[in-house]
Parts: sequence; C-alpha cells; structure tokens
Amino acid sequence: MEKRLVDMTGRLFRVVVLFLICGAFVASCGGGGGGGGDTTGDDTNNGSSDNTGVPGTIGRAAGTGNKATDDPDANGDDILDAVIQSVDANFNQPMDMTFNPSDGRLYIMDWNGHKVRALSADGGSVAFVVGTGFEGDGCRRLIDVASTSLLNSDGTCPQIFAEFNHMTDVKFDTQGDMWVSAWHNARIKRLDFSAGTVENVCGDAARKFKGDGGTCKGPDGADADTLPDHLVSFDLPSSLAFDQDGNLFVSDQANQVIRRIGASDGIVKTVAGFCDPASESGGVSLGCEAGQGYADGVATTDGRLKNDLGQATDPQGKMDMGPDGSLYIADTANNVIRKVVAGSDRIIGEGDATEEIISTIAGTTVAGFSGDNGAATLAQLNHPRDVEVASDGTVYVADTGNHCIRKISTTGVITTVAGRCGTSGSEGNGAPATLALLNTPYGVELNDKGDLYIADTLNNLIRVVYK
Repeated sequence: MEKRLVDMTGRLFRVVVLFLICGAFVASCGGGGGGGGDTTGDDTNNGSSDNTGVPGTIGRAAGTGNKATDDPDANGDDILDAVIQSVDANFNQPMDMTFNPSDGRLYIMDWNGHKVRALSADGGSVAFVVGTGFEGDGCRRLIDVASTSLLNSDGTCPQIFAEFNHMTDVKFDTQGDMWVSAWHNARIKRLDFSAGTVENVCGDAARKFKGDGGTCKGPDGADADTLPDHLVSFDLPSSLAFDQDGNLFVSDQANQVIRRIGASDGIVKTVAGFCDPASESGGVSLGCEAGQGYADGVATTDGRLKNDLGQATDPQGKMDMGPDGSLYIADTANNVIRKVVAGSDRIIGEGDATEEIISTIAGTTVAGFSGDNGAATLAQLNHPRDVEVASDGTVYVADTGNHCIRKISTTGVITTVAGRCGTSGSEGNGAPATLALLNTPYGVELNDKGDLYIADTLNNLIRVVYK
C-alpha cells in the first residue's frame, strides 16, 4: 500500500501525493485490490471531432486517457476548484456513472481518485463534487492530512473535507440528496447538497455481515456507531438502487446478498441471496464464503449469488431497478444476469416472500463469449460487473471480462452494442461502436435520450454510444 504522506512543505508536495495514491488498478488501499496495467487511452482523440453524434457511433465524452487524477482544491482556499474542460479532465480508472435527474449531469466515480465528479449537461466540462482525493474515511483538509477532524457538531462533514475510500456507485433520492456506496469504507454515505455536508448513513465500517432486523440509526436518531445494539455491517457495498417507494437496496457484495433499508421503518433486511448468520461474529474472512452459490427459479432468499472473495477482489455484483419494479443483478462470479421479481404487492422485501422469485435472464454460468443474436440464456458472459435497464425494459450489460457492452432485448435476444468482445484496446472513436475497442469496462449508464455512456475503466475514459 502506498504510504499517505503528511504535507510538511506546502502545496507542491500535496499535488505530487495525489498522483502517488493507489497507483495500481483496484489498489489495496485499506483492503481489497488487484492487478492491471497503467493503460492509457487513444491519444488521437484530443478534440470533439471524434464525437459525430451519428446513431450507433462511439465517441469520447470525457477524459484524457491518462491514468491520473485532478486536485479538487489546488489553490488551497477550502473551496472546490472551477470546472475542467471534459477533454482535459484526468480520471484514475473511472468505475461507474449515474445521471442526476435534478441537474442533468453525469456523476462519475473517479475510482482511484477517491472522488465523485460531474460531467455537465452539455458535455463540455467536468466539475468536482465530493472527495478530497485522499483514500480515507475522515474529515480533513487536504493540505494537512494529519489534522484533527473537522466534523460538524451534528457529526456531518463539510463537503469539501470528506474523504472516501474507493466509492463505486451513487444514486439520488427524491429530495435531490446523493447516496454513495463507499465500497472500502464499508458504509453508505449521503451528500446533502443544500447543507453541503456528508453523513455516514449506514454501516459501522466493519467488513462483516451483521444487523438484519435492526436499523442504521438508534431510535433517538443517534449515530449507530455509538449504539452497538443497532450496528449494521456491510462487506464491500458495491451498488445502490431506490424503488418507487423510496426503499434503498444495497448490493452487499462480499456478503453475497442484496439488502434493503426500509423507507418507512429503517429496518435492514436481506431480500436476495444468503449469508450464514454465524458470520456476524466472525468478520475476519473478508467475505461470506458460505453464501456463494447458484440457485435459480426459487424464492429470492433461497437463491444464491456469487461474487469473488478476498483481498484481491474488485467491485462486483452491481444492480439496477427496472421500470416494472424488478431488480436486475450482475451476478459476477456466476457469469450471469439475474432478475428478482416482486410479488403481488409489487414491493421487493414485503408481502409473501415465496412470490419473489430470482431467475437468470442471460448467461450459462460458464465464463466466455458466445451467443450473439440468439437467446440470452444460452449466451456466455465473462464476469459482468454492471447492468442498466432502459425505460422499455431493455437491459445493457458491462461484459467486463469480454471488454464489451451487450444488450438483452425485451424478447430475450442478446447482441453486442459496443466493443469487439474478447479483444481489449483503445480505438474507434467516431466509428461504429461495434468496431471500437474497450479495455475492461466496469459501468454503463443511459441518458433520457437513450445515449449509452460507458466507464472505459482501464482506458481512463468515459465514452458514449449515440442512440
């Protein structure tokens, strides 16, 4: 692990530190980690001419292609710096993206940059949103990372001082607040834009399985960290989804389950997958091995999911809520895409649990590439990491191990929509998306026009396929 260095000499030293942090892909800063090269993007794509806007073509939405990150407060005035032109913004392996319906911006998880950034609605610039760039879970000024905490009296942190450790997803609630899967922090955090503060909402930062049947906060609203009887633990929460009733679903990756935080009562419960409750007293195995498996066509709590375990794992098991209230899951280590349907009450996690069924909509469980233009359930995927469901029910898949993006139609037919499956690289902007090369894409996201945005992770780019 790279050492975090204390700034003793001034701003220049601090800028250098930002480029030293977590240099390797999914670096083991604070737990987890993995390999990967220092891949750069296509240096020929240095303007807007590669973004034709022609349907079916791919272009560069943001990023230089260099594996780097930008300082959110370079002048040290405790105010987030101004925007950067989108083609000049540096990302250190962007992991995923989410559109904010309130402002039309694309919020980007700058993975090894430990910050969330936002591409403007017109696509011209990238703004800093939250995250100091230092891996952590504290509340400190960048220029003095050893300083005492700057927490507010209510326990929240001013937006500019909030540290994160490899966030993997964000979602927005109906009030416009941003909820964050703080993956290596083992927490769910919330950014209140109106107050400019970040709060730990759920999770005690202990990587284990604990707390089903309890709440994230005590009955008096006190932080759960001070109330052991109400502690909830996650192990690498990788993804979030809200349903129409405001219930928050969490992909608890290493615990091999999907959990729900109730909108009305705050109760945490497992709604898909399984983790042995005995794991609650352990917390040393870094993952729920007993929960791994594959059971299909059964009630969701009898089903099994499978994500890789151990220090070398990476973000997996992401999910999205479909327009019909079904939950779609990238069951990564099973090499399939799963669907959880609600019962007759149309609310996952309530009513008759036997009516809530988990089934496979794509993949055979065998890693590989096959099946385009045929039934998705007969096709092979290779460790898919993310799913995105369109308003008409079409499902887009980040087929990460195959270096491509695939689509499952509403009739169950699978096709490739971006990349040449099985081949990695960085080329093709301005050309048909199926002729382009991607490098380990981890995230997919649609805008309201149907344009498909791709986190081209090891190319350090955000790319877009035009509808």
